[in-house]
Amino acid sequence: MPGIQSISELALWVKDLDAAVAFYTQKLGFAVQEINPGCNAFLKAGDFLLVLFVAASPGTQLAKNYLARTGGPQGEVYHAAFKIDRSELDEMAETLRGQGVDVSGPVDFPNGRRSYFLEDLDQHYLELTDL
Repeated sequence: MPGIQSISELALWVKDLDAAVAFYTQKLGFAVQEINPGCNAFLKAGDFLLVLFVAASPGTQLAKNYLARTGGPQGEVYHAAFKIDRSELDEMAETLRGQGVDVSGPVDFPNGRRSYFLEDLDQHYLELTDL
């Protein structure tokens, strides 16, 4: 059986699409690939796709079918980790702090991994890491 190599896409539920797009583009450097106003946005960073959906009006039949089947967003995710070049990691954390984002860390793990942690506007717990 073929093995999974990485995450290619992460889809998150958000309350305010415009605010979420602003956070991810202005604070974390994502680029807008496509926006369906009030419904969803597709953001790109490298080969990674971040999709933001508004549960009240997600804008895709697949998302509408999911919500109809489940009655609303389901499941729990602890956090998502975004890989950052090690030479840029500390600077990014300091830049975010300078923009008023509450960033904790650095946390240096025994395996050599260095990480910082923060929350987006919808309280998704995010990790910025070099591995």
